[in-house]
Amino acid sequence: NAAQGGGSSPGGAQRGAVGGGRPRGGGGSGLRAQVSGVQKQRRLAANARERRRMHGLNHAFDQLRNVIPSFNNDKKLSKYETLQMAQIYISALAELLHSP
Repeated sequence: NAAQGGGSSPGGAQRGAVGGGRPRGGGGSGLRAQVSGVQKQRRLAANARERRRMHGLNHAFDQLRNVIPSFNNDKKLSKYETLQMAQIYISALAELLHSP
């Protein structure tokens, strides 16, 4: 049967072209479900880590906003504006330290 392209498996049974090279018995779908379940758990864990990271980052920005002097206290500064104001504030403080 090797001349027909089927060949022999290590167990001695021959495979024909009918099976298409897939395992018989439908056992592959259970493995696929396990793999997708593991992937889903990993994705959920990664999402939770990212949420914790962003929560920490936003908390740090809130703390920075609280120590930066601001003229318009009713409007919350964006992250970009907060960094700009922090840079200006630090430069001004450094200038005060270096002035006679």
